[in-house]
Amino acid sequence: MADGPLVKAVIKSIEGPAIKVECLFNPKEYQVQKSNNWGPADNSTKDASDLTFSGGSGAKLSMQLFFDTYLRDSEKTVRDVREHTDLLWQLMNIQESLRDPKTRKGRPAKVLFIWGENWLFNAVITSMQQQYTMFMPNGMPVRAMVTVEFQEALEHRTLRGAGAGTYAISERIRHDAQGYAGDLRAKYGRR
Repeated sequence: MADGPLVKAVIKSIEGPAIKVECLFNPKEYQVQKSNNWGPADNSTKDASDLTFSGGSGAKLSMQLFFDTYLRDSEKTVRDVREHTDLLWQLMNIQESLRDPKTRKGRPAKVLFIWGENWLFNAVITSMQQQYTMFMPNGMPVRAMVTVEFQEALEHRTLRGAGAGTYAISERIRHDAQGYAGDLRAKYGRR
């Protein structure tokens, strides 16, 4: 196990309103999936056809996040877990600032999943499911599991193959890094 302080995973918007969700507990595991599209080529002379590559799809990232506010700052104070999870739901909503001025069609913001110093995943959140698992006597939820799925956005390239070591850097960050002598984590609020 590596030395150093525990770094919490963060999900933050990279456009539209600034929304940042710091995970109370890091995911115990995550799954990365990518697929390519292959189809049969036209073939009327053989029993089996050759396959033709018709493009790839972006990687998908899925995980479960655990949120628990039952641990209290004081004996009489406990916070509603939705203070944290509602921020994730906001990232699923259409952002007014991202509406197309001509069509008035809107969309949710793109996000960046950040965990540690080496791994960024530029994506959109495609689905979320939240399960409340603990409540105070008055019904206030204090513990929740959130299953979240991300779809890779087009602005970046994966730097390592899919799997546990997969990470990506947005083109904007890569461009800014050229000739920048400082710490990019500080520049992009990753400290």
